[in-house]
Amino acid sequence: MFKQKLLRFLLSAILFYLVFLTIKPLLSGGYYPMHDDIHPMRVLQMDKCVRDFQFPCRWVPDMGYGYGYPQFNYYAPLPYYAMEAIHLLGFTILGSIKIYLIFLTFLSVWGMYKAGSKFWNNKTAGYVSAIFYTYLPYKAVNLYVRGALSEYTAQALIPITLYYVLCITNNGKKQNVLKLTIALSALFLSHNISALFVIPYLAAIVVWKLKTLSTSDRITIIKNLSFAFAGSLILSAFFLLPAFLERGLVHAGTLTSNYFDFRGHFLSIFQILFSNSWGYGSSVYGENDQIMLGIGLIFWFFPLMAVLLSMKKRGNLKKLILLNLLAWASLFLTHIRSSFIWEGIPLMEYIQFPWRFNLFAGIFFCIAVGYFGVLKIVNNIKYFLLTVLVVLLLLFNGSFFQPDHWSDISDSEKLSGGNWDLAQTVSINDYLPIDTSLSPAKKASDRPVVLSGSVDFVSFEKGTDWQRWKVNVSGDAVVSAEIFYFPNWVIYVDKKKVDINYKDHNGIITLGLPAGGHEVILKLNDTPIRIIGNMITLIGTPLFLALYFKKS
Repeated sequence: MFKQKLLRFLLSAILFYLVFLTIKPLLSGGYYPMHDDIHPMRVLQMDKCVRDFQFPCRWVPDMGYGYGYPQFNYYAPLPYYAMEAIHLLGFTILGSIKIYLIFLTFLSVWGMYKAGSKFWNNKTAGYVSAIFYTYLPYKAVNLYVRGALSEYTAQALIPITLYYVLCITNNGKKQNVLKLTIALSALFLSHNISALFVIPYLAAIVVWKLKTLSTSDRITIIKNLSFAFAGSLILSAFFLLPAFLERGLVHAGTLTSNYFDFRGHFLSIFQILFSNSWGYGSSVYGENDQIMLGIGLIFWFFPLMAVLLSMKKRGNLKKLILLNLLAWASLFLTHIRSSFIWEGIPLMEYIQFPWRFNLFAGIFFCIAVGYFGVLKIVNNIKYFLLTVLVVLLLLFNGSFFQPDHWSDISDSEKLSGGNWDLAQTVSINDYLPIDTSLSPAKKASDRPVVLSGSVDFVSFEKGTDWQRWKVNVSGDAVVSAEIFYFPNWVIYVDKKKVDINYKDHNGIITLGLPAGGHEVILKLNDTPIRIIGNMITLIGTPLFLALYFKKS
């Protein structure tokens, strides 16, 4: 018993140290460059929403070149709520992002440890899986090159989700149903594309687990999993319903066209399996990517070696075959030979980059490598072998976990001047309202603009999704609110709702005012779909919890 505890302590200490090495750069002051360098702006917008009591946050006022657009109606918001919570504790915006990334790194490793331990029913196997997952190249790419914060969140949540699925399928107990519900809903609210495409993988594992069980056990497990899945949809309905059903209200086509067309981003076999060439550039059309997008040699070699070593243990062999099949199927989807699948499933175009399936391949390969923790050989030989694996990991991938360079920059510098202008426009076409045919040529004014007539502004206030003016108008006038129209912006003049004109000004809200003194209020109201989504979450969550605890 003492030896086991000592061994577990040593393995935990080694794992912690290895994880620490990957996040050590994040402990520095300042910030580092990344492809998706818009997170500080998004956190700032979330901060404004929270302080303005716009909840759930949907409309961000400063983006779209200052005209605003519905960022969080479509873009999964949970990571930004989490970073805003850290920011509200007193940390800077840049500091909050780095703290969140550090938290995700440890969470992902813990999740892989739990998933590996549960899958192999062996804690040493969990440590091996976790160590490999720590140094997965695609994690380094998302953390230090792409800055794909939402996808990095998914890399933390998917192993946890898998762990709770395994818990439920192993014993059919209900204790883990609520935990699975929370994990799944967190995944939906963090990276909905990953959440959508992880379901077939989870289903494959569930089917494999159910094959050996009795009919009554199968029914119990399916009920529990279905209950958890339904609960996750209820918890995330406020976001999922508008995100999918209101896609026609924005120019969503820009998310899947031109550079983001998946057809230009398949990998060659050499890139997928053998390339270990690191870089901080981009994924480009063809094979000249300036970034490592493959799985890495040791991550597929050792799982195949595990298959060979398990030939005499049929139970373990079947497990390894399943894991390898899921991983290699994922790698196949990164190659152009899989294009018929991409063309045949419309939703897959929203993945944008086929190499994103490295996320799933990496998870299943890392669990497969956990087999070396259960290998029945002399302990001294086993731990020597595990040491060799760790050394190889560090030699091959250790240098990946650092940024290209580091900048000594503050929040105020990151969110002002040229950086501010870039943050306002860098992804302007992603969620541009459908009635805005062109990206604006000039920055929005901070105040309403008089297009014709004479208007004296007695007072002017605005929040994230509202404005209030008091004006004196001499003769008829036309005023631009300097806001993109998006359903359901409404205008009240002297407490009476008036028509909105936006089609004549590239989707920018304008209104006519007669002579006299007026109070003008603009407010973004929810559409019926958003209201239904909000109500499902608001009412459904306590009902779900009541039903869960009643069943428990």
